[in-house]
Amino acid sequence: MADGLLLSRRERARLFWLKFACSFAPQLLLGVVALALGGGAVGWMILILGTLFALFVASSARRPRGAAVGGLVCATVLFVFQLVVAWIAAHPIE
Repeated sequence: MADGLLLSRRERARLFWLKFACSFAPQLLLGVVALALGGGAVGWMILILGTLFALFVASSARRPRGAAVGGLVCATVLFVFQLVVAWIAAHPIE
């Protein structure tokens, strides 16, 4: 893969959307599963934050494989965040 200096505008856009799709796929899957299991607001929050994370990862990753790894890391972070929030909500400080 080239460094991108000689790519046309169309090729750069195609590469960006490919990286966006690779980075958004795991978070989309997590959000759809959360919505399917009845997680309403949680599912929408995962999808919205996942979109923002995917934009960040797609703009900073060099290759689609790096974007896919970044997407998996972001999906894992979102899942762990939901577990922590659920545990704190179930065990309030008294």
